[in-house]
Amino acid sequence: MHTAAKVTIGLGIIITLAGIYTLSNLGENTIETFEEGILYEGADGEMKITDRSNPDKETMGLYVHIQSTYEGGGEGGYNERHGNYTWNLTESDCNLIKTFTLTHNGDDTQVFIPRCTYIEDDGGSAQDDDWIVVGTLCTQKTAEDRNLVGDGCRDGTYTWDTGGEVIMVYDLDKLIEGIFGAVFGALGSFGACCCGSIILIIGIILGATMDDPKEPAINATMNTTNSDQSYTPAASGWDQDKDYIHRNKEIEKEDISEKSEMAVPESEEGNKSGEYKIPPPE
Repeated sequence: MHTAAKVTIGLGIIITLAGIYTLSNLGENTIETFEEGILYEGADGEMKITDRSNPDKETMGLYVHIQSTYEGGGEGGYNERHGNYTWNLTESDCNLIKTFTLTHNGDDTQVFIPRCTYIEDDGGSAQDDDWIVVGTLCTQKTAEDRNLVGDGCRDGTYTWDTGGEVIMVYDLDKLIEGIFGAVFGALGSFGACCCGSIILIIGIILGATMDDPKEPAINATMNTTNSDQSYTPAASGWDQDKDYIHRNKEIEKEDISEKSEMAVPESEEGNKSGEYKIPPPE
């Protein structure tokens, strides 16, 4: 298989596996983010607050919940009576939450801000829908009341006094972070799987269409195809030198022979030829 095809297939497999791994861990990561948003759950206990000292800092807010229902039995979501997502507490719950306090352990500053009417609640909470919003911590700002209430919270440890009522404090910023993380994580994982699959298909096509560049394979094919043809090796340089020397020696022999014939007298020529001449009579 061609090297380019191997690299392409390997890259496609890696990207596809990365997308599958991200998708498989998406639900677990989202749940962990949601759980990180629960800052406190219990009654009459301590909790820590950090990075909330600036009241002008834009945040979604820290919301306090109790397990109950709003006026009319609603648990949040769209309120047809109000025409929006706001709700009112029952009179008994309103009287209850007004007794709640959350004070700083150092200077006894109270930072819980209750709200009995026109509470924004879309019905989504950290756990079950029976958790309803009854107030905020540090600051409070609603759709109906644009005035900011509260001076923020100093970093430190705070103590709840709820008269034994179980409450939950949730950081809404973590909820939004978890939702966006889940959406973008899903899009990214699906995109990686699709992209990896396309690259993998391209690699397979390249592997099927591109020739292997290895030289030995080409030579073997050529030898098999031309096995019935004769092969005449080219003359080497040494063979050419031997031929040249041989020709020079023949030329020298011819020159020597010609010179010898020119030097022999005519009288001796007959003797050389083997003829016998009768001597003249006396």
